[in-house]
Amino acid sequence: MGEHAPPPSCALDASGLREQLDRYRILGASATYVRRGPRTVEIGVAAAVNDELVEELVAIERACCPFFALDWSVAARRLTVGVASAEHEPALDAVADALGGGTPGRP
Repeated sequence: MGEHAPPPSCALDASGLREQLDRYRILGASATYVRRGPRTVEIGVAAAVNDELVEELVAIERACCPFFALDWSVAARRLTVGVASAEHEPALDAVADALGGGTPGRP
């Protein structure tokens, strides 16, 4: 997404990828925290972020990158993006980059 190329199994075209990157940037700009684990990225979603934006981001990821495990908890304001295998870990780097760095941290 950011400096990384999309994973080979990503189905987004160039325009769709740009739009998804924009959604990640909006999310990352107001994230309350971003935690990068070995096979997960967890994002604290600020109350100011529209739920519809997160829901659209999740729906698009599910359609284009089925290897992602996505969990959006509206009540906890937390989005978790995960992968099951090491081969897809670079895709999490792309997510962290798109969020604005994804530096490991605690809320």
